[in-house]
Order: sequence, then structure tokens, then C-alpha cells
Amino acid sequence: MTVVDTQTYVGYTLAQIKNIFYYDPDTGEFTSKVSGKEIVDKAITYRHPKTGKVVCFNLSRVAVMLMTDTYLHPKDRVLCKDGDRYNLAYSNLVVVDHKGTYPKRNLEKNYYLETDEDYIFCGTMNRLFVVRRGPEQSVYRTYSKQKAVEVRDRWLESGKVLHEWDETMPVMFRN
Repeated sequence: MTVVDTQTYVGYTLAQIKNIFYYDPDTGEFTSKVSGKEIVDKAITYRHPKTGKVVCFNLSRVAVMLMTDTYLHPKDRVLCKDGDRYNLAYSNLVVVDHKGTYPKRNLEKNYYLETDEDYIFCGTMNRLFVVRRGPEQSVYRTYSKQKAVEVRDRWLESGKVLHEWDETMPVMFRN
């Protein structure tokens, strides 16, 4: 890992990043301190509330920077030991120096398997629960099985066939 002179990541200091995200290093889960919502992705776009400027945070880089309290070189890569880019537990992350070679990663494909609940599937690698109408159509995704069951029940009770977006979809793209 190369420590650099820059004092920002995509224009934000570590103190500002700490005010935007809550990171649990044991589970690898991020929560937005701004909205209070769980972040279910490996990267997130963020619009600054005052300037309106939009930036993209790579959450694996953010996790390493929050835990080490240092900035990474822009060319350094953060890899996941198990190959699952959604598993952001700190113990699963490794920083590869931009001058070094990248280790081979586990290329096992992520499959979604049925759970004991109808219409709810769980990722073999990313541990996401997905509520689906069919084998390919995702209705809602979350790390919480309980939340997935609630969404599924609400969908079944309403009898609607319209898509219900999960909370990670920007408002402007929702139905």
C-alpha cells in the first residue's frame, strides 16, 4: 500500500467521508449517515447537498481508508480475497500496490439459490436476499431476510405486477 500526499479521495477528506458513511468492519456493511439507509452495492454515487456535485465512491477503497485512516494511491487496487466484490468485510480486503502484481482471484460465479421462503433467493457469495417474481427478475434486494419477507408479503397481498424498486435505486428512476 502506497501512502500519498493527497489529502482527499474524489474531493472528500476522511473526516467528510466519516460523516457520510457508517462502516461495520466485521460484516462489511455500509450505511448512509445522510439518509440512514443500508447501502447494498460495491460503489455508490453521492450528490453533495450544497454544491450538487456528483462523485462515485468505491466502497472497498473507502473501507480500507476508514480502517487505516490513510489515503490510498489512486492506482492502488483493493481486491477481495474471496472474489466476492460485495463482501466488504475488512478481513476480506487486500490492497495491491500499483507497482505490484495482482494475485489471482477466486472466479467462482455468484449463484442465487432458493431459500425456505417462496420467491426469495440468496446469493451464494454476496449474501444478498433477492425477492423475485421469476428466475431473472429482481423485485427487491437487501441483506436482511426479514426485510425481504416483508416486501414479498406486501407484493403478494397487493396482487400488483408492477416492479417495486429497492431503496438503492435513485428516486428519479423509480416507477
